Amino acid sequence: MGDKMPRIGRAFNELKVGDILSEKMTITETHVVRAAGLFNDYNALHTNALDMKNARFGQRIVHGALTFSLMVGVYSKAFHDTDISTVEASIKFTAPVYINDTITMEWTITELDEKPKLNGGLVALTGEIRNSEGTVQATLEAKILVGNETIF
Repeated sequence: MGDKMPRIGRAFNELKVGDILSEKMTITETHVVRAAGLFNDYNALHTNALDMKNARFGQRIVHGALTFSLMVGVYSKAFHDTDISTVEASIKFTAPVYINDTITMEWTITELDEKPKLNGGLVALTGEIRNSEGTVQATLEAKILVGNETIF
């Protein structure tokens, strides 16, 4: 007892302003169906292909909450067991995300504020989601507390 698990995630003291965290994925029908159930959001925008053909976007769009969650997952994976807490996060959607879009999710570290009492610090990030054509679909900002050691 008392032995800490080996650290997997990146530590606060290893970070530099300008570091980039990035991931690419294709959002599938399965993602959207599972999100509808998880979020209890069966809005026709996400679930009714026939009616959406004649609607504003010409097809169904991905849930905003799903898009946001996938983006948060990028830094959650990078920091893993050093991620103490998301302090704040926001998203602005600039273009629709469609089913079968391949998106690139990218965070850039913009500020580091050391917090010695926490053995880590506050990490400020800006993010962007782009489709394979390069269209920016969302911009984001977040602040998270990151430790220098595993939180487990």
